[in-house]
Amino acid sequence: MFFAILFFLTGSWLYYLQVIKGPFYSDLSFRNSIRLLNISAPRGNIYDRSGKLIAGNTLSFGVFIVPQEADDIDSEMENLSGILGVSKSLLERNYKRNKTASFAPCELIRGVSKKAAISIEESRFEMPGVLVKEIPFRNYYYKEVFSHVVGYTGEIGPLELELLKPYGYNIKDMIGKDGIERFCDRILRGKNGGMQVQVDNRGREVRVMSYRKPRSGKNVYLTFDAGLQKLVYNLFDGRKGAAIFMDPNNGEIFSLVSSPSYDPNESLAKAVRSEESPLLNRAIMGVYPPGSVFKLITAMAALETKSIRPDTGFVCLGKLNIGRDKFSCWNKDGHGYVDLEKAIAWSCNVYFYHAGLLTGAEKITEYANMFGLGRKTGIELFGESSGFVPSKEWKRQEKKQTWYPGDTANFSIGQGDMMVTPLQIAAVVASIANGGFLVRPHVLKPAGNVALTNLDTEELKVAKENIESIRRGMRKVIEDPDGTGNRAASGIVSVSAKTGTVQVGPGIRPHGWFVGFAPSVNPKICFAVFLENGGSGGDAAADIAKPAVEYWFRKKQ
Repeated sequence: MFFAILFFLTGSWLYYLQVIKGPFYSDLSFRNSIRLLNISAPRGNIYDRSGKLIAGNTLSFGVFIVPQEADDIDSEMENLSGILGVSKSLLERNYKRNKTASFAPCELIRGVSKKAAISIEESRFEMPGVLVKEIPFRNYYYKEVFSHVVGYTGEIGPLELELLKPYGYNIKDMIGKDGIERFCDRILRGKNGGMQVQVDNRGREVRVMSYRKPRSGKNVYLTFDAGLQKLVYNLFDGRKGAAIFMDPNNGEIFSLVSSPSYDPNESLAKAVRSEESPLLNRAIMGVYPPGSVFKLITAMAALETKSIRPDTGFVCLGKLNIGRDKFSCWNKDGHGYVDLEKAIAWSCNVYFYHAGLLTGAEKITEYANMFGLGRKTGIELFGESSGFVPSKEWKRQEKKQTWYPGDTANFSIGQGDMMVTPLQIAAVVASIANGGFLVRPHVLKPAGNVALTNLDTEELKVAKENIESIRRGMRKVIEDPDGTGNRAASGIVSVSAKTGTVQVGPGIRPHGWFVGFAPSVNPKICFAVFLENGGSGGDAAADIAKPAVEYWFRKKQ
């Protein structure tokens, strides 16, 4: 009787497993033999204005493991370590970090050479569950030259994923981390594809069940000229500073260099540790006193308020006493009788002390703000600084101090609490070069007929004759035998400029500015070059600007 009952129960259980639950287990077995593979979409390329490739994709390989298909994960990682020439602990760390489900391929490493990929494929029978996938690898063809503009890509982080998941981003996605790679990420990234493949009990692919083709990202074109960018970068020769060369009529940037730089093809660990701060984009993030280049703003404010006329003159004896304080000119012997054009050409401090005191700090602040100082330009790069324009009210509220005439004197020549970015100064120079329009500096060419950024210009409420007076002074900076920038005189094109030297502290080499435009009539390019501790602006900074401007006009001939 007992055996009869046991036989009945066993038979009933077998019937239940084979007949009633059979389809379920069959389906489960079938699903366990299906592998889901993600196919990365090729990222769009980045080109310069003439179609030279700046950033693109190179074929690379990644190694993955499907946990449920592996016989011995520990042993297989040991084998992979030997083939790849990497530590087993690295593979183990990546496995723990990237594993999601036993049936899902888990990334162990990427950037594997073709030779290593072939070796792994040849050893597949010894390492069931291990597979090699093609992964587009980002390549930056100009290395350090474009890094502060183009940026770099990296694996999406937890906080980024939380913000971007609603837009179709997933774990392990490669995204733009800085520069145009970040600003245009949704344009460049495309849409990943995928496929379902059936595999046998050794993890070998038997057939493709379904396939969704990846959609490549769109290409992006920059306003830059790769040749000019490379030349300017090389002219810095590793010295700290920044330079911008742009079209003063529409704000297109031909070159934007920050030095020193970093190679986005390599690990950023070294750059992060460097005391030279190569990750800092000095062109848009660095803030510095404008020094004597700010005299252009002081001149404009003084002319517009009728505090001076172009022919107004002052006598420079090498210093000016204001109250009990003495304010010096850089020329200790003095410049003698100076009008506006000579004051700009010779960068006479005493002239601008007088002009600033007659104009008043409030009006100088007003015109500095009008020309875009104290606020971001809106360039398509992240981390732009606003700079800072001081005022009487600010000093009273923040410092609990009174604004004195000496503050106005310092303010008039760009010293004191005033802070600007090199890009802001380039935009100021553009406004003078184009006859009084505030343009928006930008680095992206329109996509088709659609502008990727707002390129509206703003007409400044300044008299054309006052702009012309300042432009004549800037021309004399180069053409006057005693002009502070005459070493930048070119036999190829007429240049108008303004030099600036910023005192930093006792025993410390001053910062140098050299800004301007060319040709002097109907300008086609403007520039701002800044060198940290570069000495007089008419020297080292001018030596960067001159060959760059000459290169541009030789190319246009």
